Amino acid sequence: MKYLSRHSISIPFLLAVCLFLSACRHGESGSFEKNAESLSYDHTEISAMNSEGADVFVWTAYWDAKRAFRTIYSDADSISSVGTFAAYYTEDGELTLPEETRQLSVRLSHSEKTGEILRYLTVVNDTESEQKNLDLTAMLLDDETSCEKTASAIVQMAEEYHYDGVEVDFEKIRSDLNLWNQFIRFEEQLYRLCQEKGLRLRIVLEPSTPVEDIRLPQEPEYVVMCYNLHGAGSEPGPKADTEFLKKMVKKFARLKHISYALANGGFDFDGSGDAKSVTYDDAEKLLLRYGKESVRDRKSGALYFQYGSHTVWYADEQTLVRWTKVLQTAAGKKISVSLWRI
Repeated sequence: MKYLSRHSISIPFLLAVCLFLSACRHGESGSFEKNAESLSYDHTEISAMNSEGADVFVWTAYWDAKRAFRTIYSDADSISSVGTFAAYYTEDGELTLPEETRQLSVRLSHSEKTGEILRYLTVVNDTESEQKNLDLTAMLLDDETSCEKTASAIVQMAEEYHYDGVEVDFEKIRSDLNLWNQFIRFEEQLYRLCQEKGLRLRIVLEPSTPVEDIRLPQEPEYVVMCYNLHGAGSEPGPKADTEFLKKMVKKFARLKHISYALANGGFDFDGSGDAKSVTYDDAEKLLLRYGKESVRDRKSGALYFQYGSHTVWYADEQTLVRWTKVLQTAAGKKISVSLWRI
């Protein structure tokens, strides 16, 4: 998952949070519900995916907490669970949770319309200075004592902020079998602690996970990232296509509790090998700016267009519904789909 700076906290946002918490303390939940209703807007991709029979889990991002809440509020009936992205680590290895994430979780739990949606604490192996930090990962999982300390800190935070579950998104382990064995030891301890505290557990896996060479515990739910087939460093193309999705279902079929993650938006490939992440709205604005029309790719269902030396590929509601259908058919059963990100 890719995201922005953690230091872009706006003063208006903090003032809004303070007003909201004050209202909750004074029993003004009715006024809050009325205000939240005015924020709702038309956002159909989640309900469309849900209409295909899939349970829909969505990730929020702390740098876009206000818009995330509006989406969840509007589509609450179609969303089963939310992962609040994300708790990360200080340079000293201490787990920390951005204030925006805390306040979003409070808003979700206090709203009558969203209060029944399961909330997961998403934890990533990032520091303030580096995303997907493998030195940090090795330190956190160094030995049995380190694994126990790391697992305990995560569960303690989940309890402190009244989450329903924990989600671990430690990326870039890839083919390092030794580090995978350390991760599995940590996962077993984390699952045991979650069971003791009545917390659910989800583990996010990258497509490159060497699932055939490691023995992952069967009890937790695993979430396979079915996106970024193309991206930075690759030739222009969609985040996923039919062949790729079927391959992911087959590769991870040995896991007992499996779900699949899809991504909206896409990439703007600049023609020099670099690519910039774009949302659906970003892509549509580029279409208008340059007077272009998008074309739907037959193999993936994604949209694409060119302007100058750039090629933009992105997913819309129709793309996500198609990808959901492909996963459902390949799995041969009802599935859970996670959306990165709202």
